Amino acid sequence: MRKIVRRWHRDERGFVLVFLAVALPALLGLVGLAIEGVRLMTLDTELAGIADSAALAAANQLDRSPDAIPNARDAANALANDAASADGAGRTSLSFRFGATLSDLRDSPTFTLADVEGAGAAYVEVTTGVRSIAASFLELVGATVMPVRRRAVAHSEYYACDVTPLAVCQADPDAFVASSRPGRQYLFRLGPAYANGSLALLDPSDDRGGRRSVRLLASNAPAFCYTRGIAPRRNVTPSEFDDALNTRFDRYYNRQGPIAPDLAVYPPAPNIIQGRRLETCTSPPEGGSLKPPYPMPRDSAYLALGRSSQWDAGTGDWRTAGAFGGSGAPAAVTAVDEYLFWNHANKSPLFQQQLRASATRYELYLRELGLDDATETNPVATRGGLAAADTMPTGGPLLANYNGLRESPVPRCYAGPGQPVEARRRVVYMTVTDCGALDDAGAAGLSRRVGKFFLTEPSDGGAVLAELVQMLTPRRDDGKYRHVVQLVDTF
Repeated sequence: MRKIVRRWHRDERGFVLVFLAVALPALLGLVGLAIEGVRLMTLDTELAGIADSAALAAANQLDRSPDAIPNARDAANALANDAASADGAGRTSLSFRFGATLSDLRDSPTFTLADVEGAGAAYVEVTTGVRSIAASFLELVGATVMPVRRRAVAHSEYYACDVTPLAVCQADPDAFVASSRPGRQYLFRLGPAYANGSLALLDPSDDRGGRRSVRLLASNAPAFCYTRGIAPRRNVTPSEFDDALNTRFDRYYNRQGPIAPDLAVYPPAPNIIQGRRLETCTSPPEGGSLKPPYPMPRDSAYLALGRSSQWDAGTGDWRTAGAFGGSGAPAAVTAVDEYLFWNHANKSPLFQQQLRASATRYELYLRELGLDDATETNPVATRGGLAAADTMPTGGPLLANYNGLRESPVPRCYAGPGQPVEARRRVVYMTVTDCGALDDAGAAGLSRRVGKFFLTEPSDGGAVLAELVQMLTPRRDDGKYRHVVQLVDTF
């Protein structure tokens, strides 16, 4: 018996089976834990990706429009519905919060803008619903399975580029925007004191006090964006300002002599009708009675301009402004009557009525070029009686006794290499901002309130009559806005 026991004790056959039987549950447990850990990590990663992508999709819809918030939610939900997760579910529920600033979301866990406040939304927080792994091995062995939820915050901002380096100074920019409307005329003035209605020329960050900002003011394609480091140019003179701005009106010489060569290369607009009898190339225009010919109709407040004229006295109801009076249109009742008599007496009654029905002076100007809102970027030739000859102003009735009074509505002074074919040459894009706080406004602040203004007459001594065409929006920006959407860290 002892021999049998010793032989059995030394026999190791079958030990592996015994070891395997004892170790197998533990090995399976380790494999299960590893698989479950990978599933949890995969679920967390996928939910993080869904949250990030949904936040970016939502932020991409924050375009300052009233319906931006519902559109943002729809875009994010559509993306999330197409995403599959590691827990096998096909749809990921999302919750949203919207804010005008990052602190809105960071400082209060319950704050969110209402749907009707979509125009002010710039930030969106997206949080996924709680997810966990179904039929989890961890649950079978009694372990606690932590639920998974991910959050992401995205920022939507628009930056304006290819704009005029000018700021309309306003202590309360929002109040200006609220009171503005297309067709309203303003009298802006270049000024060292940044009062309401003053204009500030802006210097790029890399050219403080140089000539670049003056050239950008004259340019028909200014390579200028609202960025960090731009500053107001305080030492530009009214004559420099006039010379640069009035290249649009075919004015290329100042009182002292030839205009600077770096400004003379910029072409004028194709329609430069001004309402001045004296045909010169001076900038600003010297002399020249306004009666007749008559300029594009002004608002009633600006029929007679003075240095003390209120910058925002224009009513915007320019079609009812009274006539300037004087010779040329004795039966005229309004300034529009005078303008049509003087410049379009040779046109058909139908076309005259179309001009009279124009909602803004800019619309009237476009019609004189044979254009409209949809075609305003089309090049138009006016020299030599081309293209727009049937619609262009004549500069005076086509009668022999007015020959000495008429002005040329098409450029005749410009001698540079370009072509005067761009209708928007008489348009400037200016930010409306608190000029005393330019450093604090930042690129986003300067870009938020950009106005499209139509120059109705040349600048004179730094004074500019300009009509508001529109405040730019992302949906109607004339190609000036660059949309930047990015994820942000809220901590």
